Amino acid sequence: MTSLERVLESCRHRATNRVPIGPFAGFYAARMTGVPLGRYVMDGRHIADAQIALQRRTGQDIVLTAADAYYLAEGYGLKVRYYNEALPTCEEALLKSLGEADDLPVLDPLKDGRMPVYLDALERLVEAVGDRVAVRCTGTGPFSIAAYLYGMQDFLALLAEIESGEADEGDEAAVHRLIGRCAETSAAFLVAQVEAGAHLIYLGDSLASCDMISPAMYRKYAQPHHRAIFERVKEVAASRDDVFTLLHICGNNSSLLEDLAATGVDVLEIDQKLDLADCKRRIGGRVTLIGNLDPTQTILRGTPDLVRQQSVEAITKAGAGGGFILGTGCFVPYDSPIENLKAMVEAAETFGASNNIKTSPIGTESVQKP
Repeated sequence: MTSLERVLESCRHRATNRVPIGPFAGFYAARMTGVPLGRYVMDGRHIADAQIALQRRTGQDIVLTAADAYYLAEGYGLKVRYYNEALPTCEEALLKSLGEADDLPVLDPLKDGRMPVYLDALERLVEAVGDRVAVRCTGTGPFSIAAYLYGMQDFLALLAEIESGEADEGDEAAVHRLIGRCAETSAAFLVAQVEAGAHLIYLGDSLASCDMISPAMYRKYAQPHHRAIFERVKEVAASRDDVFTLLHICGNNSSLLEDLAATGVDVLEIDQKLDLADCKRRIGGRVTLIGNLDPTQTILRGTPDLVRQQSVEAITKAGAGGGFILGTGCFVPYDSPIENLKAMVEAAETFGASNNIKTSPIGTESVQKP
């Protein structure tokens, strides 16, 4: 099987010749070509070249364009500071009041912010490797975009005031309008990437995490928009059988697993704080899981032997019968040893096919078919 076939079959919950490997190695790939991060996020050619170089060195099954957080919000006028050897940071919030949100346009992915940079990178990857390697695009979720525009601390404080009944009348409706407008832009960007040939249509909305807000707040302010975005993407991708949606929300979202699956997403990226066996048991029949090696303790600070050991443990917990991609809980840190990413692939190749893994009534165990 090719890498692409392996990933697509896993998204269809079918067994493969081995569990596919897809670490969240976004900006990390810049190390492969020596491009400073400040240039990497400004040039689609640099992103594509580095991702191709990384895939060739590791043998992983997915390349991806995701790198920094503010490329989309810049299109609204968010002030961002650039560095040579680091990712961009936000200098200050854009919105001074909720009322200003009503004037926000729906952005054009072909010209606004740095969305064109990521579209260019995607198109280059699709052309170069898209017939044999799965290509994962990038996309920022509406809850996070709204927080960037309003100011993250002020936005979260405002939501707390609304939920406690201390906010001004009309603030809740205004927040919904703000997030809704951001959702329209999120959807437009993802649709553009479907049309450009991406296979995994990624939406990252990490500020909508249970580490940041309550489950009830997620259900009120984020879940409806996630559901609408995925419905829009699937409508556009209906004529293709090689497109799957992917949602990433950092943190311990154990209390939200069923709600995340209910968004209609195809693939859910699992943070290292969650137990894969529990995720597989609760929602593994509804979504494909990707994850969840610890990016810091395992990938950055661990040894190849530790990576192989924990990779086998993850495959054992979630790989039975397909519907699982071995990955990381979040972005691979920039200084991680390349040998540790190679070890993920080595573990999958040594451990065997996903249909050689069976789940026992009291846990999980690896069994090789005779």
